[in-house]
Amino acid sequence: MTRQTKRAFIILGLLILPLIVGLLFTYQIIKIPLPTDMADSPAVLYQEGVRLSPPVGAVSIEGQPLVVGSLPENPVMADEVSLQRGEILYSLHCAVCHGESGIGDGSMVPFYEKYDADAPPDITGSNIGNMFDGALFRIITKGMKTMPPLAENLTIRERWDVVNYVRTLEVTE
Repeated sequence: MTRQTKRAFIILGLLILPLIVGLLFTYQIIKIPLPTDMADSPAVLYQEGVRLSPPVGAVSIEGQPLVVGSLPENPVMADEVSLQRGEILYSLHCAVCHGESGIGDGSMVPFYEKYDADAPPDITGSNIGNMFDGALFRIITKGMKTMPPLAENLTIRERWDVVNYVRTLEVTE
């Protein structure tokens, strides 16, 4: 590299250096806002502002709406497949409180007694036998007293399978 080239780079560096230092200093002191599209976004925070309505005919993510005063009809036939699925789902989600046979003797009963909470009912008795399938479906979906709602754990079809299986637990007197 020749002497003239070195000199040119030094002069160029000396001319550009104040510009770079000035820009950095200006940004640190003045903090020039940089325009972004996200800052001007029409988005709103959670539970804030107006939400768009679902399109006409959209299927609810929560499933079949439960209208007060009306009970849904059981669309699932109580065939062998439904009863097997219902038995498996019952043993996973319900037997802990209601017991395998449905008489309310599950492994959680001592905790209900310890905290003076309502113990799980016997679901083999006539009070369950006299209920409509839609009422059982609603109880499984929304919960009741100390029973938690199972709508998040079970799909609509699975809830109907559990209803069909619970019907097989009834004791005939």
